[in-house]
Amino acid sequence: MKLSPILLIGLSLQAGFTFAQQPASPKQKNQVVTETVKGTVIDKNTRLPLTGATIVISSSDGTKSVSTDAQGIFRLQQVPVGRQQLQVRMAGYKPEEFTELLITSGRENMVNVEMEPQINALNEAVVYANAGKQPLNQMAMTSGRSFSPEETNRYAGAFFDPARMAQSFPGVAAGGDDNEIIVRGNSPKSLQWRLEGIEIVNPNHFGAEGAAGGGISMLNTMVLGKSDFYTGGLAAEYSNATAGVFDLRFRKGNTDKREYTFNVGVLGVGATLEGPFKKGSDASYLISYRYSSLSLLEKVGVKVSDTGVPKYQDLSFNFVFPTKKAGTFSLFGIGGLGKLQQTAERNYEKWEERTDAQDLNLKFNAGSAGLKHQYIANDRLYFTDIVSMSLSRNSNSTDTLTRDYISSLYHKDKFTNTALRYAGTLNYRANSKNTIRAGLNASLLHYDLYALSYDTELAALKERINETGNTSTYDAFAQLKTVLNDKITLNTGIHANYFALSKSWSIEPRLGLNWRITTDQTISFGTGLYNRLEPLVYYFAKSSDQTSLEPNKPLSPTKSAQAVIGYEKNLSRTLRFKTEIYYQHLYDVPVSTDSDINFSLLNVSDIAAIGTSNYHQLINKGTGKNYGIELTLEKSLSKGYYFMVTTSFFDSKFKARNGKEYNTTFNTRYVGNILMGKEWTVGKSKNNLFGLNAKLIYAGGRKYSPVLEEESLRLDEEVIDQDRINTLTAAPYVRVDFSSSYRVNRKKVSHLFILDIQNLLNRENTVGMHYNFSKRIIEPQKWTGIIPTINYRIEF
Repeated sequence: MKLSPILLIGLSLQAGFTFAQQPASPKQKNQVVTETVKGTVIDKNTRLPLTGATIVISSSDGTKSVSTDAQGIFRLQQVPVGRQQLQVRMAGYKPEEFTELLITSGRENMVNVEMEPQINALNEAVVYANAGKQPLNQMAMTSGRSFSPEETNRYAGAFFDPARMAQSFPGVAAGGDDNEIIVRGNSPKSLQWRLEGIEIVNPNHFGAEGAAGGGISMLNTMVLGKSDFYTGGLAAEYSNATAGVFDLRFRKGNTDKREYTFNVGVLGVGATLEGPFKKGSDASYLISYRYSSLSLLEKVGVKVSDTGVPKYQDLSFNFVFPTKKAGTFSLFGIGGLGKLQQTAERNYEKWEERTDAQDLNLKFNAGSAGLKHQYIANDRLYFTDIVSMSLSRNSNSTDTLTRDYISSLYHKDKFTNTALRYAGTLNYRANSKNTIRAGLNASLLHYDLYALSYDTELAALKERINETGNTSTYDAFAQLKTVLNDKITLNTGIHANYFALSKSWSIEPRLGLNWRITTDQTISFGTGLYNRLEPLVYYFAKSSDQTSLEPNKPLSPTKSAQAVIGYEKNLSRTLRFKTEIYYQHLYDVPVSTDSDINFSLLNVSDIAAIGTSNYHQLINKGTGKNYGIELTLEKSLSKGYYFMVTTSFFDSKFKARNGKEYNTTFNTRYVGNILMGKEWTVGKSKNNLFGLNAKLIYAGGRKYSPVLEEESLRLDEEVIDQDRINTLTAAPYVRVDFSSSYRVNRKKVSHLFILDIQNLLNRENTVGMHYNFSKRIIEPQKWTGIIPTINYRIEF
């Protein structure tokens, strides 16, 4: 799809300024705008509210303080808009500080704080701004960090998308110009998404079957709360993950007043609504809906593309119902509908490539919804139970036209996966030093998988897969967090998994350790065994060899043994240095049974391989390894600016059936990121905020294999040299992203404009030389060029 960047920016600017033209009264022009800041303070271990915690907020106009009530709730009124400093202190707990909390008008600002008990009171506790980026999960010991929706909005090239934001983190490389990410050399499909404590479907529009990313995120940062991202060293409660995990949380809607947000931009037009179900109730709703802007423009007769226009819509919601005695219930969910139709022009004289003579109909529908119940029995024990349903349906139909415009089926697939999941957790605080967490997970999986494609050698359509059935997977875990003293914390645990399809067990011990050497230095260590269920298509797809049509039913999940050690040094209150060294050994990896075909599931990011001659029956006889070092220097936002510099050096290899070792295609060897931003308060009363942000990505080129031209032309598909798998390296991946924002704070409304440009310099990065079946030539495979977006948001 080819869209004019100028057209996209112009249309969005016109829409944004139309909404924003609200003249301010003379009083508003010179008046300092204020807003309410409220929230809750709870114990991180017990989830109980903390009464009497002191909240102090500092600004250029002085300080305001308040204490939490019996429900742990606080409320600060008439806080000036802009960046403010907020501190939370309570006897017996480690202090919390938010150095540059963004206060905006138009809607009440929510700050929810989880405080961790302090075993031995120190003479003077030093509060570091980066401490606020420690994982929310108290069981996490290493390779994790929390992130806020505000960071997702602020980082250049993020597009309000957590995955694109994470491309700036250590150990993470961009999988391409979409939002796929490579975590420590692992395939992007190894990433897991969780929401509210349970696994969900891939929350991205137009993601390929089996992938963990896509072109456009379904997630709306307006409904997200502070969340966690992990690159390894996972605690025992995490299942079905061998690489990164996004552990997302929704925020709770406002319980005091109804608030509205409307948004228009290149990526969509949408609205977010929240508030109490009725006045005086603690029950609240939060719901957000978005519809494709390009689709709307097409509906009113504006031509935005010569080919198909992606049409999509998505919905997120979180309904929370606290009760007096039965705990808190919440109903949450996320889902999206997407389709792309391309119709060939009925004039064969304009056909330059084979794809010009094809009609394409692509659909991707996915969603997850869950019911969560949390019950706090007493000051030591609480329970959490979640039941969820997930559905993903990915279909693609392609017809080829003759010069008489008679169509014939060329390719058709439809993959439907349904999951009914349960996650139950018990958290018991035995005493001030020991916390036990245990739980059970169960997933009942239904699959309906079908793929049909044209085979050149047969000169006919060939069925690749046709399977319908059910299977299940079960997990149990137990872990103990022990605070040995005021410097050392130990987390030991065990995880067990049973996969019904292969009748296979996996027993996985895990261990984590944090050693606070001094007040400003910490050493962390994590190790354990993990497993990951591969896309179910690979468990049933038929071999390209007609003599072998048995599906891969005996396959068990891929397994991984990992170890990571880290060191962190706070150089000042807002500046820190961190490094981690890791090693991953992957085993029981599905590889081709044919020793002449060096195929491994560590070397692919989705299920595209099943329709090729390289695909044969699979067996759990492969291995792999990833190891490397990560370095980070990060300054949290303070004094109006921030920066983060990360670099990673790593190696990623796999062994095929023949026992030989090869590079994975994701083995770029190194990646470096520079992220920075600056903000200015502007306007006569300094109520408004203007920001500039930039990001530079410099990474090694992807690995690729020499293409056998004659065989590729004969079979009409890419055939690679099996003796030289991934021996070639593409040019380095270089990308500059840029964003600017302008926030206007009025007394009862705020406006936000964001211009965000990915690949500002329009550099044509390549993946290497590949066979183009449409042109029947070998040519460079290129990433997307410049992607400009502009967004306008109004909150009131």
